[in-house]
Amino acid sequence: MTPIDVSEHPAADDSGGQLHGAAVQMVMDDLKQLWFSGKSLFDVLDVVYEAMRQIIPFDRMSVAFYNEETGMVVSRWVRSETEVKRVDKGYWAELKGSSLEPILRTGRPRIINNLEQHLAERPDSRATQDILKDGVMSNLTCPLRAGNHAIGLLFFSSRKPDTYRPGHIDTFLAVADSLSLAVEKVKYLDDLAQAKRNYAQILYFVAHELKAPLASIATIGSTLTEGYLGKLTPQQTEKVQRMIANSSYLTNLVRDYLDLSQIETGEMKYQPGPAVDLVEEVIRPMVEIQTPAARARGMTLEADLEYLVAPCDATLLKVVFNNLLGNAVRYGRENTKVLVRLVRRSFSDYNDAGEHIRQYWALFSVRNEGVGFAPEQKQKLFARFQRLHHPEHKGVTGSGLGLYISRQIVIRHGGEITADSEPGKWAEFRFRIPLRQEAPLVDAPA
Repeated sequence: MTPIDVSEHPAADDSGGQLHGAAVQMVMDDLKQLWFSGKSLFDVLDVVYEAMRQIIPFDRMSVAFYNEETGMVVSRWVRSETEVKRVDKGYWAELKGSSLEPILRTGRPRIINNLEQHLAERPDSRATQDILKDGVMSNLTCPLRAGNHAIGLLFFSSRKPDTYRPGHIDTFLAVADSLSLAVEKVKYLDDLAQAKRNYAQILYFVAHELKAPLASIATIGSTLTEGYLGKLTPQQTEKVQRMIANSSYLTNLVRDYLDLSQIETGEMKYQPGPAVDLVEEVIRPMVEIQTPAARARGMTLEADLEYLVAPCDATLLKVVFNNLLGNAVRYGRENTKVLVRLVRRSFSDYNDAGEHIRQYWALFSVRNEGVGFAPEQKQKLFARFQRLHHPEHKGVTGSGLGLYISRQIVIRHGGEITADSEPGKWAEFRFRIPLRQEAPLVDAPA
């Protein structure tokens, strides 16, 4: 059977007259609205499905996108009135040499009204074999193009033979530009989102693979410096200690990248406890970790702490507090103090009903003495891969991710994070998380 091509048929008369024209115009208006809707790819295609049913008959509609890099046409969306067994989302075929290639190349739709006869003429067509197993007997295949750029293909399918006429091609062509633009926009956004997921997955894989070897290097270095394999000379000890320091830096870098990948993919585990002791479970463990680094720089850590409990994820909050305290130690001036505070504060707010309420928050702050930052630099502090450079910080390393990760964690807790500074004198970073109303105090340890 020879497929019907638009080039072989003149435009069919409008059997429905003004009624059909009004339906086509309504579909075009619906499609134009999708340009600005902000809907996801699949939401847009659901709207397209309902809109196109007004003007073209089908039991099933599917969309496949063309990937220029691989040369493949891959099904991304299928919606059917009956069960889909074979040609579903993820189904793929090579474009080169297939009967789909001239449709994308020329921009002309194609009708096949008897797929069984079509298979008899093309017995090696895997796609035709599979679509027949899904119960499809006829289809209208339409190109999706934006200008001269091929986006993919739109398939209208029917379980009945001899469903489509040249007039259906004319109907599709009337809405083709609006449809292609709507699909192209959301496909572009969908591709960006997929690229972001791919990047995060690669980041996680590489960082995860580096984690164990780096830990092994640090362990071997410690074994050498502690003399378990014989006494080292002073020069050897210095080299090994440098090796341990570098591996520790890379280990911290890996930790940040692992955290980033989980945030980017939405896989960050948030497991809040109902009543976490913020001093004993969040602040003190991180102060103990940072105390040796502070002493090495002649710095003292001072604390002013209210004993509060809050519903939160202690593991994630320790990441935030450790980032802030670690930065205060690294970027503060030697022989100065770092002040750590935890207090309860109340703030006026409005609920969803517009009623004035008073909410209570746990307010954490870390303040150091140092070069601080300029007002115009504040907007960059919590962005990815941002580090503020100053001559006094030469040699201080970091990933530029700590504050970004901290902000994401605080937001996940329904809180806020900010910073202030007097350049050349001090910097203070603060974050707050909500407490229960009238949050109870816990007994301070003796």
